[in-house]
Amino acid sequence: MKIFGTDFDGVIINIEPQKAIAFGELFEKEWGLDKNEVEEYWMATGGGARRVKFDFFYHKRFGKNLNDEDYLAIESKFSNLLKTQYYPKVQLLPGALELLKFVKENLDFRFVSSGVPMEEINYLIKMLNLSEYFDLVLGTNRLFKSKVDHFQKITNEKHPDLIIFAGDAAQDMKVAKQFRAKTIGILTNCSKEELEKAGADTTCVSPLEAIPSIRSWL
Repeated sequence: MKIFGTDFDGVIINIEPQKAIAFGELFEKEWGLDKNEVEEYWMATGGGARRVKFDFFYHKRFGKNLNDEDYLAIESKFSNLLKTQYYPKVQLLPGALELLKFVKENLDFRFVSSGVPMEEINYLIKMLNLSEYFDLVLGTNRLFKSKVDHFQKITNEKHPDLIIFAGDAAQDMKVAKQFRAKTIGILTNCSKEELEKAGADTTCVSPLEAIPSIRSWL
């Protein structure tokens, strides 16, 4: 079985910079943090689970761990902010739809591995009418705390002969390489050097440019 997986934000769409701004504004308002520092941290930790980012700043501000109840409360505010002010304006990256059509026609199974909460990433994909291109959409929740958990599920259940994974963050490359995936770094939010250092087999400026590499691996 040949499988294609992808991060979503930074490969299919790109609103990471806007998310960073929203993150900074929310944490300045709710926790009294410096919004510029928060924005910079968000962009520097692309590919990671949202919960980890919230945990980091809560501990920094209050010196203790963020419990589940308080996390869900603040995360709900962040999610609603994105849904009302940012997601309605989102557009696919140039070449993203062509990439999705190609992998649908040429690979056996397609999945999303995102650090966005499970409900929210499914909401976003349905909003953009992309459900037909994915067999499985994975975000984070109590069962799936990180992308490592996503890859474990895929490899344990599907026993693939080949996994190809596209992402825009160094962490995407590192996780995929743990599972012997062929990796494609999309140069949306990280440099070519950063992605190659993290293990990218190839890098592309746009999703469309990934198709020749995928074809060569099939």
